[in-house]
Amino acid sequence: MKLAALRLIAVALSVGMVACSADPPPPTQPTGLNAGSGCPEFVGDGRQVEFGKEIDAELGGIVLGSGATGVVLAHMAAGDVCQWLPFGRTLADRGYRVLAFDFAGNGVSRGHGVPLARQVEAAASALRADGASRIVLAGGSMGGAAVLAATPTLSPPPVAVIALSSPSSYQDADAAAAAPKITAPVLYGAGELEPSFSESARQMYAATPQSTQRQLVLVPTSAHGVNLLGEGGSVEIRDRVTKFLDTYAPPA
Repeated sequence: MKLAALRLIAVALSVGMVACSADPPPPTQPTGLNAGSGCPEFVGDGRQVEFGKEIDAELGGIVLGSGATGVVLAHMAAGDVCQWLPFGRTLADRGYRVLAFDFAGNGVSRGHGVPLARQVEAAASALRADGASRIVLAGGSMGGAAVLAATPTLSPPPVAVIALSSPSSYQDADAAAAAPKITAPVLYGAGELEPSFSESARQMYAATPQSTQRQLVLVPTSAHGVNLLGEGGSVEIRDRVTKFLDTYAPPA
């Protein structure tokens, strides 16, 4: 009996040792490409999305909100989704479905030689697939040029376009060439203390057909692109952008 008891104790000890030495379960991995990892306080409960295979790219972004009116947010050069997410949260709280994404070669997105406008088009398609029935394109600086370049060829067309501090062109995105073809309501915004960008806004506004609902908003600030909407930006720009969206692309 004593020998049997000792054997049972030995077996129990060996099982316990195996259990203790087993590797812990792997941590839960985030879905998607983990866009916005540098600003988790703004990502919050946003949903990770991947898209772009149809244009030979691997693009990542964050979807906020669940409205039927979707807003694509295109960031500035050398940036990522974190530039837009604070304002994106404001839009989501107002009832919009928002997609902030990383251009290829920025943030988590990968791809080479894919035109900026085609990446915007892919983002619009991804937002429609997510449930948006109407699309707004919004971009700052590089992103502004990209959304303007994408506007004439996007199908279905956007219901509104916002370009903040957009240059006339950036890499392969020729915003100036797109302006005469734009028929969707469009808002050009820039700081007057950024001479080249405010002049580009004036020129593209003038080139946009008079039959198009177009707005030019120039404010006395040096804030650039997406930063026009931030705390150090312009209350006037923020109010005009909000009113523009309420008029041409209200949340639904």
